[in-house]
Amino acid sequence: MEWDEEASSRLEKIPIFVRRMARSKIEKRASDKGKNIVTLEDVEDAKAGFMGTGSAKSDKGVINANPFSLDSKAGEDKFEILKRSKEYEVEDGLPAMYTIEICRGEDVECPFLIAEIKGLRQKMKDRLKEIEFSKKLISRIDGKILPHQRLKIAIASCPNCCSMPQIRDFGVHVRATVSVDEDFECNGCGNCLRACKEGAIRITGMSNEQREEAGDGQPENGKKVVTINYDRCVHCGLCAEVCPTGTIKTDKKCFRVMIGGKLGRHPRFADDLTGFADESEVLKALDVCVDALLNEKKEKRFGELVRKIGIEEFKRRLNGNKDLSREQVSDKEIAHSGVHN
Repeated sequence: MEWDEEASSRLEKIPIFVRRMARSKIEKRASDKGKNIVTLEDVEDAKAGFMGTGSAKSDKGVINANPFSLDSKAGEDKFEILKRSKEYEVEDGLPAMYTIEICRGEDVECPFLIAEIKGLRQKMKDRLKEIEFSKKLISRIDGKILPHQRLKIAIASCPNCCSMPQIRDFGVHVRATVSVDEDFECNGCGNCLRACKEGAIRITGMSNEQREEAGDGQPENGKKVVTINYDRCVHCGLCAEVCPTGTIKTDKKCFRVMIGGKLGRHPRFADDLTGFADESEVLKALDVCVDALLNEKKEKRFGELVRKIGIEEFKRRLNGNKDLSREQVSDKEIAHSGVHN
C-alpha cells in the first residue's frame, strides 16, 4: 500500500524494532476503510486504537500522530491506560497513585514471620490519603498517566523479603534484633549454629567434634562463649527462637527501610535509608520520600530521583524530621556494642 509524504515521515519516527509491526497494523486499518493510500490521518487513527489516545488537531492539521507515543492533548480519559492495570484502585474518586504489596506471611502462618505487617500497610494508606498524595501527584503529570508513574511500596514480614522490597521505590522488611545475654550461660547445644543460615554465630569453648557436629554430643567442661558477627547477621531472629538457655535473645522487632529500587532497562537495588526503625520512623521516612517526589520540578521515576538527590541527603532529611529528644545511635555503634535497638 502507498503512503503519502506526511504519513511516511511520521512512520520514520517510530522505533525501528516496532516499525514493521506498526506499518502492518496501520495499513490494515486503512484498508478496512477501503483506502489505497495511507495518510497522516490514518496514522493518527491507528494511534487512538493502539494506545487509547484520540486525535489532536490544530490549524496545521493533525499533530503528534506517532502511534507509539502518548499525546498529552489527545483523548478525554487521563486514566484510561492506568485502568488497564490489574493493580488499579480508586481512592476518593481518583486512582490511587501508589501500590503497597505485602508478603503472605500472615495468611499462610509462615515459620519465618517475625511480625504482622497488615497494620503498617493500613497506616501507610491512611498517611498517603491524609496528605492527598494521589491528588497531588496526578496534578503534576501531563497527559495519560501510566502504571509505572505510581509509587511502588513493598513490605515483608522477615528478611526473606518475599514481596521484593529491594526493587521497590519504598521497601520495608521486619527485623528481629538479637544480642547475647551473658547472664545466661550457653550449654553448647549448637541449636543456634544449625539455625543460622548466614554463619554469623560462633561458640568458643567447644570441642572440635562438637563444632563439626554443630553441638551434638556432650559439652566440654568450661564456659561456652557465644559471639554474633553483625556484618553477616540479617536479624531474622531464628537463633533466639531455638536457644534453650536464653543466651541469645531478641531485643526488639523493628524495620529496615530501603528506597529507590527499580527494574526496567536500568535496574538498581534500593539503598538503605535506615536500618532499625520503629513504626513511627517508617512513616516519617515515607513522608520524606513523598515530599521529595511531590516537590521535584521535573517528573522523574523515584529511583532516578534517589540517584539524583543522593541517599545521604535523604538520610539527612529523615534525621531532621526525627524527634531530637530521642537518643540517636548509629548502626556501627550498635554493632560494636553487641546490642541492636
